[in-house]
Amino acid sequence: MQTKCIIFDMDGLMIDSEKLSFSIIKTILREQGHNLSRDLYAKTIGVCREGSEELLSRTFPGLDGKWVYEVYFLRYFKALNEGKLETKPGLFSLLQELDKRGIRRAVASSNDQPIVEASLKNIGVYDRMDAYIYAEMVERVKPFPDLFLKAAEILGVKPKECLVLEDSQAGVEAAVAANIPVILIPDMIAPTDPMLKAAVKKYDTLYGVIEYIKAHHIGTEATN
Repeated sequence: MQTKCIIFDMDGLMIDSEKLSFSIIKTILREQGHNLSRDLYAKTIGVCREGSEELLSRTFPGLDGKWVYEVYFLRYFKALNEGKLETKPGLFSLLQELDKRGIRRAVASSNDQPIVEASLKNIGVYDRMDAYIYAEMVERVKPFPDLFLKAAEILGVKPKECLVLEDSQAGVEAAVAANIPVILIPDMIAPTDPMLKAAVKKYDTLYGVIEYIKAHHIGTEATN
């Protein structure tokens, strides 16, 4: 079945936000006398805010995970205003290729709407997407398929006519559950064997996705 649409994850895929977020949350916990390991933070990647809050509260007795994320959001928006958010390599080149080939695209993120909109506007790509699916729009976020299925619904295509771009285990699991092919571009989490087996391809950067699109003749150039 022909690929008609690309569904982007955001954090760690379009923007280099995971390293920024890890730094912010690690600092907040250090100020409270706790140490946040990279491995523990990795368990929050790609999942809902409530799950991350609960994980911190459970791991660090006496710490209010909800409070941590309230402080985090304030510092994250401050970091945006200070220009500390960077895009992932190949993003703008990939968007240019999608424009050239007439391929529609959506962002499906487990994050909340204010974070998604502020982040994409900050890097100048908000107006270059056809649809946005946030945590507030579905009953369940990744690793459940709801976000990706909602994206296909909004774009007016079948799930199999989409291609998901993901960096996290939760995202890959969600794509598989939605019966949508997924390309893996790892960020902070080293890919596991099940992740690699589930993905149709694994690349180090988004530049690889451009080569995939060309090799599979996706988009209007395929019919010229």
